[in-house]
Amino acid sequence: MTASRYANPAVMDTFAPQQWIGDKGYVGLDMLTPIKKTPGRELRDWEKESNTQINKIRYVIEQTIANFKTWRILHTDYRRPLDTFDETISTVIALHFYQDRL
Repeated sequence: MTASRYANPAVMDTFAPQQWIGDKGYVGLDMLTPIKKTPGRELRDWEKESNTQINKIRYVIEQTIANFKTWRILHTDYRRPLDTFDETISTVIALHFYQDRL
């Protein structure tokens, strides 16, 4: 999602964007983003390395989201009490990342 498609900027007030990683569409929103190449100059080596490291993290996140989207259970209604949703989704995400480390 890019900043231009970000429909509800009030949502950002409820989180700490300094802890988020975004693509180049989020530059200027206090997130960690890749460095954009400005017209008339090439990126320096350290800027390229920074972009590489950020994109390695973003790749894992994007692949995880894509994987979640293939799960059939996510295409159905949430069947547990609604007040347990935050804990349930946090547990699922933690288990998924733990599984990727094995």
